[in-house]
Amino acid sequence: MAVRNAHQTVVERIESELSDAGLPDLAWYDVLVKLERSASPVRPKEMLCQVSVTKSGLTRLLDRIEKAELIERSYCPSDRRGTFLSITKTGRETLAEMKPIRDRVFEEHFVDSFTHEEAEMLSEMLTRVSVSAIGLLEAEGNCEV
Repeated sequence: MAVRNAHQTVVERIESELSDAGLPDLAWYDVLVKLERSASPVRPKEMLCQVSVTKSGLTRLLDRIEKAELIERSYCPSDRRGTFLSITKTGRETLAEMKPIRDRVFEEHFVDSFTHEEAEMLSEMLTRVSVSAIGLLEAEGNCEV
């Protein structure tokens, strides 16, 4: 319960600050970061466990981000049903505006709340939880990492 409450509170704070700055939601940030870090275009299903939306919400989210011209879709030459996502120049610029706000709020509420040793221990524990949960989701075919 404490992890969920901490996550929800910090996310709400980040969302509020992004909104005040006239920037998109945090879920958009997650998509843009994933695409910026990728050396090649990404299939939408590769984002399922890395974006804070449900499987059914991912398509709608990607549609909204594409409509804002922050990402673009391309089609697989061997299978026209398969799509790939890439970040646009405008997407990179928007991400650059969002990142300092997200990082500042995260630091204020997490980094500044722990000693270095506590932060390392918390990071290690949460990584173990993530690895375990993602392993189960991958085994069920609900995400790819």
